[in-house]
Amino acid sequence: MKPGTATTLRRSTLSFTLASLFAGHVHAQSASAPDIAATAKQKDDAAVAAVTVVGKRGQTVANTAGGASVITGAALEKMGADSFADYLKTVPGVVFNEGPAGNSTAVIRGVGTTAGLDQGQGTTGYYINEVPLTEPGYAMGIPDIDAFDVDRVEVLRGPQGSLYGAASLGGAINYMAREADAGGFDAAIETEISKTSHAPKNGYTGKVMLNTPLVDGKLAARLVVGRRELAGYLDNIGLGKDGSNANTMTDSRLSLVWTPDALTKLSWLTLWQKSEADDASYQMIKYGELTRTSALPVKAELDFALNSLRLDRDLGFARLTAIASHNRKAQMQHFDYSGGTYKDYRGTSGPQLFRQAGVSKTRTFEARLASPTGGRFEWLIGASYQKTDKTFNEDQSAGDAYVVLLPQYSASQLRGNDYYWGVSRTVGSDKSVFGEASLNFLDNWKLTLGGRRYDTELTNNNVKNGINYPGGTVTGPNHGAENGFTPKVSLSYKADPDTLYYVTASEGFRFGGVNTARALAGFDTPASFGSDSLRNYEVGVKSALFNRRLSFDVDVFDIEWSDLQVRLYRPDRLSYGANAGKARIQGVEFATNWRATADLTLSANYTWLDARLTRDLLDATVPLHAGQQLPGSSKHQLTATATYAWNDSQYTPSLSLSGHAMSAAPADLQGTGETINGFSQFDARYAMWFDNVEVSAYVNNIADKRGVTFSYGNTAAYGVEQFVIRPRTAGLRLRWSL
Repeated sequence: MKPGTATTLRRSTLSFTLASLFAGHVHAQSASAPDIAATAKQKDDAAVAAVTVVGKRGQTVANTAGGASVITGAALEKMGADSFADYLKTVPGVVFNEGPAGNSTAVIRGVGTTAGLDQGQGTTGYYINEVPLTEPGYAMGIPDIDAFDVDRVEVLRGPQGSLYGAASLGGAINYMAREADAGGFDAAIETEISKTSHAPKNGYTGKVMLNTPLVDGKLAARLVVGRRELAGYLDNIGLGKDGSNANTMTDSRLSLVWTPDALTKLSWLTLWQKSEADDASYQMIKYGELTRTSALPVKAELDFALNSLRLDRDLGFARLTAIASHNRKAQMQHFDYSGGTYKDYRGTSGPQLFRQAGVSKTRTFEARLASPTGGRFEWLIGASYQKTDKTFNEDQSAGDAYVVLLPQYSASQLRGNDYYWGVSRTVGSDKSVFGEASLNFLDNWKLTLGGRRYDTELTNNNVKNGINYPGGTVTGPNHGAENGFTPKVSLSYKADPDTLYYVTASEGFRFGGVNTARALAGFDTPASFGSDSLRNYEVGVKSALFNRRLSFDVDVFDIEWSDLQVRLYRPDRLSYGANAGKARIQGVEFATNWRATADLTLSANYTWLDARLTRDLLDATVPLHAGQQLPGSSKHQLTATATYAWNDSQYTPSLSLSGHAMSAAPADLQGTGETINGFSQFDARYAMWFDNVEVSAYVNNIADKRGVTFSYGNTAAYGVEQFVIRPRTAGLRLRWSL
């Protein structure tokens, strides 16, 4: 090879560092006076520089051999992010499917067999400060952590089974909330008013952060409290209520950090969140755009409480990290069955309410040792334990059930107007040991081997009562246990300080499950379904050019997925879980960030995806065929943002324009013909600084599109039921920081 050829090849290769990708979103927006502007810019740049690590090894994004993204807290502030939907679209390979309150999902690299919640454990792992928010089996709910005062959001793409365990088949999303700082007092306030098209009321947010030292340099507390009131934009003609789907979310976080010496840090985190939806947020196009109908409000509520304690201790030869946590989720959902689609109501005519209330309690513990970064040999070893005790109570009633049904059935088969009630209890546990070892050789090469040995157990009991269960019906205990090993291997080459080439092979897994639906004559419902297996192979390169003004990253992957867990439907429309053959997912992720001038930053990401079944499942109620596209796996996804900041002007104004486009994809595997995605969205934001107050105005979904993010399919009673992106919303936000 001629001298300089390697450098030429490196500079011509499509590559990027994702840390730089999002730096464009946090370009300085500072105060009116030049010195204040400079201070604000230094603060933003320092935040970006400091927050460059991801994962349990604490590596920089540029040195991570795999798809990884970091969205800093400063970037979240600049884009005006509140929730999942506001920022996950800026990450390549990630699709956010907005569904029922507390049950929206993010699908990474197309790894999903439904655009909503899976029948069993999901395919994306969610964490806060490395504490898992998911549990074995069907998800009780997924808290949508408010982005206010979040230090960063890490998104690891591709299976993370070796270090993160179950449920991270497609990848993992880890929120890192800001911790208390004993270095000084700090405070911030944010408030917003917004107007959504077709909504009769305004939306409001209010958020407060206070950080105070309790013992100088040793102990500090940080309290964050927030409330979001999202205006409803659907009209429920059955209830005669406009804007019926209003949603309120209340959050609070408390961080306590004690550093008794330079080598030790003890951190406490308490998180509480409550989400309340007045009515379902899906339109029924049979009745018109942004219109739905029901005889009863389809309410939903999710309460989430988390407490965790973390110890970080520098032992010299290694860093010890130990995390213990306990979380409790309480979910309540109402369903209107008045249309007669689901059951034979035996002559009752009042509104039919199906109600489900669930409570899950999860305990987790993890301890690990990690060697210092650098040197010839690096290693990490750890163990984790997770146990969940989850109970669902459900009942069905009609306003006239007791009067109509009592002559036909005994009083023991009725509970007031309830003619069905039942309880299901699931206990699941996961015991794992995991590790990773890296060898640095020939100065610029690194070989990493890792894996996780897991042992999972799941037990389920069910009790059903009512007119269809004379004397009560008890099923279970149904028990399942699995064990296995998920490996990971990667080889990387650091061509220069700004360029990394890598190849990675990794696996993921998740819990199996049991089916609880009652027996159906003429249909053999499987008693359980097992864990699926996923293998991922990828090659990529990350680089920065022109003194890091231009950065880009390319990742090409091939995923082989076997024994898929899928949600299928019986003739009576009740769902059950099954393992449905194989699928293959191939894709390319590309992202770039260019600081074109001192004031102008351009960023973009593009994902190409081909996700299809590769084996028939002909014994399903609706046969599945090889070649079917996986739900929600848009073949093309593009996001682009241009930000111009007048840094030398008074009040340092900035303007951001962004667009997001996705191609269409099937809504499910059941052949309903319904599609989701297939829309584009454009947003704009303008901000100015007045001393330490930021004033910003924005318009989201400028074209007022009705992009469909999730669909329940087509029923005779209600037609197609669709979740759509929020209609055009304009707002004004004020943010003050000390």
